[in-house]
Amino acid sequence: MATSSSMGAHAIMEREQYTGISVLVVGGGIAGLSFAIEAHRKGHDVRVVERRLRGETAGEAIVITSSALHTPKKWPGFMERASQEASAPVATMKKFDGTPIGTFPIGDPNNPSLAIYRAKLHNVLFGYVEQLGIPIEFSATGSEFFEADDHGGVVLSDGRRLTADVVVAADGVGSKSWALVTGNKESPISSGFVLYRVTFPVAPALKNPVIAAELEGFKDRAFLHAGPGAHIVTCKCGDDICWLLTRREHDSNAEEDWEKTTSIDKALKAVEGWEPFVTEIIKATPNHTVLDWKLMWRNPQPRWASPRGRVVQIGDAAHPFLPTSASGGTMAMEDAYSLAACLRIAGKENVSLATKVHNHLRFERVTCAQKMGFKNREVYHNTDWDAVIKNPKIMGKMVGDWLLRHDPEQYAYENYDACAEHLIKGMPFKNTNSVPGYTYKPWTVKELLDASESGQSVEDEGDWF
Repeated sequence: MATSSSMGAHAIMEREQYTGISVLVVGGGIAGLSFAIEAHRKGHDVRVVERRLRGETAGEAIVITSSALHTPKKWPGFMERASQEASAPVATMKKFDGTPIGTFPIGDPNNPSLAIYRAKLHNVLFGYVEQLGIPIEFSATGSEFFEADDHGGVVLSDGRRLTADVVVAADGVGSKSWALVTGNKESPISSGFVLYRVTFPVAPALKNPVIAAELEGFKDRAFLHAGPGAHIVTCKCGDDICWLLTRREHDSNAEEDWEKTTSIDKALKAVEGWEPFVTEIIKATPNHTVLDWKLMWRNPQPRWASPRGRVVQIGDAAHPFLPTSASGGTMAMEDAYSLAACLRIAGKENVSLATKVHNHLRFERVTCAQKMGFKNREVYHNTDWDAVIKNPKIMGKMVGDWLLRHDPEQYAYENYDACAEHLIKGMPFKNTNSVPGYTYKPWTVKELLDASESGQSVEDEGDWF
């Protein structure tokens, strides 16, 4: 765990002028902690409640791309600390039989991404929050959200009622805020896929000559093998290795569960006939047990702010992502900077408007990023190998330039007033932070799944990649 001493005592954050806005963040994951840090820098009075125990965190490798790294570069010492825990942001793509496709940067090679284990990023964020002296209470679960004209609030599971000028629901896909924000919570829909995921110490696995041949001598190395109906990401970082196998699984009774485990047998069956490195890394899994995570999806919900604007969702609470989007963590952090800036611009008198402007500035961009997860998975699982051999970038580019070349904090400053005029007076306003040449159209998970089942490709106008 990072402490103030390990972060560097010289790393003193300069705060902007105090706004007087009190903010309660419910949820101390990547979205909640990123927001807490930036809200503190923007001069807001912020505190966090988190349902887990202190230091209880998990998760495999994620990538934060360049759009979410502009703002943390203004947090003294933060990027240096995060970079110490990170891997090289590149991945080697292979056909399932081991045929190499190429090695590609994940994100913008001129503005490198942060490739890091989720747990390590969480620990760096948490250490920084502690260093700044932001109050955080653990084992505190939000069970119900409420609001009045001049405040938002949350009822904790122990019955306490906490209030603030604005409450930020950063409590993940199971957020209890939906009842207040939209009046109902849609049930998640099975994506028809399951993800097997595990992280373990790499040293015992390196005794296997097949594994050693690919990983020995590398501090970090990442692969993506694509095959019929499945793909697997393998990532060695320092002393650990993780693998994440996504495969088709029709299970009409699938339920969301982040702790269910299963034997590696199903994973091995999904990769029969694949190159030996893949099967050997799966067999090297301790206890032959992996997390069995049914990939559930939700239809995009355009409203993230409550009717009076005193409760606002960010991160997975507002918009869960499929792992293949390579953008879930990035969008969570982008939300954080956008919301902190909107509150700063609005001031204490206009908190309700700020949350709605933030929502309007972000929704279409985020929804396109969600759709990228589906488009990427189709490339990995239904690959046109002849096309890939002619143009390897088809597989190598996971995230479009429109997604990478954006600064959400700056965008809020540049567009807040015009967006507010649009919401209040109906003045024309068009977001410019999404896919060039694409006009947003509502879509549902069922539409995409039906297209996939019938073998149709989902074509959209615009420059997605």
